[in-house]
Amino acid sequence: MKKIRYLTLLCIATGLVALSCTQKSAEPTVVCENGQFVGYVEDNGVFAFKGIPFAKAPVGELRWKAPQPVEASDEVFEAKTNALPGLQSYDEGEVASHGNLSEDCLYLNVWTKDLQMQEGRPVMVWFHGGSYGWGGTIDPLYEGKYLVAEYPDVVLVSVEYRVNAMGFIDFIDVPGGEAFPDAPYLGILDQQQALRWIQKNISSFGGDPANVTIFGESAGGGSVSAHLIAKGSEGLFRRAIPMSGEICLEHTPDNYKTNGQAAKLLAATGCKDMDGLMALSADEILKALNTEAGGRSAEGVGGHVGDFNNWPMRSDERSILPSDGYKAILEGKSKDVDVMIGTVADEIRYWAHLQYDPTDEVGPLAFYYEWAKDKVEGIKKIGGPETARRIDESLKVIDPDSDEWDAKHPGIWKYTQILTEYNFRLGSITIAQNHAEAGGNGKTYMYVFGKGYEKGAIQGEDYMKACHACELTYAFNNLVYESGAPFDPVLTKRFSNIFVNFARTGNPSIEGVEIPQYDATDRSTLIIDRSGEIYVEKNPLPKETGLLLPTYYDFFLKK
Repeated sequence: MKKIRYLTLLCIATGLVALSCTQKSAEPTVVCENGQFVGYVEDNGVFAFKGIPFAKAPVGELRWKAPQPVEASDEVFEAKTNALPGLQSYDEGEVASHGNLSEDCLYLNVWTKDLQMQEGRPVMVWFHGGSYGWGGTIDPLYEGKYLVAEYPDVVLVSVEYRVNAMGFIDFIDVPGGEAFPDAPYLGILDQQQALRWIQKNISSFGGDPANVTIFGESAGGGSVSAHLIAKGSEGLFRRAIPMSGEICLEHTPDNYKTNGQAAKLLAATGCKDMDGLMALSADEILKALNTEAGGRSAEGVGGHVGDFNNWPMRSDERSILPSDGYKAILEGKSKDVDVMIGTVADEIRYWAHLQYDPTDEVGPLAFYYEWAKDKVEGIKKIGGPETARRIDESLKVIDPDSDEWDAKHPGIWKYTQILTEYNFRLGSITIAQNHAEAGGNGKTYMYVFGKGYEKGAIQGEDYMKACHACELTYAFNNLVYESGAPFDPVLTKRFSNIFVNFARTGNPSIEGVEIPQYDATDRSTLIIDRSGEIYVEKNPLPKETGLLLPTYYDFFLKK
């Protein structure tokens, strides 16, 4: 981070004097525990502070170790440039993986309209997605100035954390690995450290540390769910919005052995033990992550070492995350936290996009079709005869829109819906039901987002529908990111308002739509349908839910 020494003479380390400097200077300046940070004014008038360290750099002896708190400082630094994303393998669909990367990645960004502290001013903290293997705050989709411009009473923070083999890897079978017990969930620990930094410093940006909402999508949503049950996350936030991110997005120690990323990393680097891995340069690790490992990853793509990424470990003996997070929620672990959990209607069609090949002579979705069928058979095998029977019954009930793709690959969207259920929707329902039944002061809400891509919006024409991550541009009020695509600006304002209202008060209701709390009796769910209409529906998809939900918990425990 660039230091600005000449300002040290102008501002001393007190919030009052720093605020005075801010008002006299064209550049906003804040005082934090680890220095004074000079941001800039966005083109829409929002103050931006980018690349603020919230922990010591996880390099050298701190590689694969729990994040360490920042040291106190009164030096002055520029905070005008987004930090580089963490080390990760290249992925065509992840913008953050396309440019420069760095092992020194524990930084956050803050957008605020006003540095004056106001009572109850909500803070929204974003954890990016990317299957725990990719992504970064540098992705323009997560640009925060549009949301804060629309809702100037909100302070928005985005957090960089370690991903891929740097953030989630198990060294238990590597000689010397016992010295790195936190390696399977470092990314979650990074987020906790960021939340601790926010508790101490966000008031300098005008935010209320007692009114923090964490939200994230995919792996970011899974991270939010993890914080509901993780040791060390207690008291760091007041509200949570897991978006397409359930407790099932975690691995057991056995899953780690099956994925075998540690063994693949050793093979790619030629190292025999942790001493060898610790001696590698960041460039050598990055090269290894992009080394061919053979086969394909669980997502049906890739085949490089970094593509066999592992998710946070759940284990009663070896993790900050319990083996059964759903049980922890039912027993009241997060009973006083307000939770709004949501999914999109056609989650798994995103993976059709990942595997889309227009040059495939058999058919552009031929590989995805076989992958989806194989995954459904895998769920049947794990779940056992009763699960298999109920899935077969559901395949008769599910009635997706027939299209040219279904004509070429019969049942392709039925298999897709089964995967959406077991990977996202059923887990979300289980979290919502358990949280509501746990009692406490925490409120519970649930939504399903169905407004999807239209014909010609992106590669693959119109088969994507409301796929995984399609709601993000709406949540961030960021139509600029999808310039030229047929997004609905009215829905963008209303959907982002739902998120902001929840962060403000714990009630997501907007003008014209009163959103009731979720309970297992009528399962009232906020629906954003394919036309963009917003309404509440009781017991959505009752046939699929009735058939599959009774099998989900047992499947999760065996998974």
